[in-house]
Amino acid sequence: MSTRVFYALPLLLRMTATEKIYDPDWRDRLWQRWHGVDVEGIIPLADMMSMDQAASARATFYQPIPIRFLKRILKAARKTQIPFRNFVDLGCGKGKAVVYMGRSGAFRRSVGVDIARDLLEIARHNRALAGGMMPIDFIETDAQRFLLPDGETLIFLFNPFDAVAIERFVRFNDAHFRRYRSVIAYAFDIEREALAGLGFETLWRDGPKRLSFHAMP
Repeated sequence: MSTRVFYALPLLLRMTATEKIYDPDWRDRLWQRWHGVDVEGIIPLADMMSMDQAASARATFYQPIPIRFLKRILKAARKTQIPFRNFVDLGCGKGKAVVYMGRSGAFRRSVGVDIARDLLEIARHNRALAGGMMPIDFIETDAQRFLLPDGETLIFLFNPFDAVAIERFVRFNDAHFRRYRSVIAYAFDIEREALAGLGFETLWRDGPKRLSFHAMP
């Protein structure tokens, strides 16, 4: 057992059913070392923002999505045959998914949105270290009030907040979803019923991995 995982155990044991599971493997360690970036680790809310901010954003805590999930998401996105223009990660943290997708060349623009200023500073440093084939941007704002860019967009959620925040985000972007064939890629999709209640259809779902794609009909 690595030292990193050993020290994370107390936090893991306190996790509830609404939270994610931190499980990087050799691909994540290799990717981080190759690019010289800082993307791994578990960061509690108290270390990212004030409790008032966390309550307002209805946030969970920070941990990065494993590379194997990002590969699966990119493969599934290509199978939709939708000409995605943008990749948007809501609750991007240190920017792992944003940088990975920006380097993939699959999107014209890769955007990370987060309310935690300290994490965004790390994300911007990671962007400078890793570079990208397409523009990579990081925006400090509450995702519930983030207006999606024009064009077909792959919106990524790694369980960054609860069902109430998901509903507020979708309603704030109602015009976008009705105009464009945008898709929500949802990892650790425990609040997916909230999307169904808002009129989204599930395009596909991997039950064991709790990974799914959702779009307006």
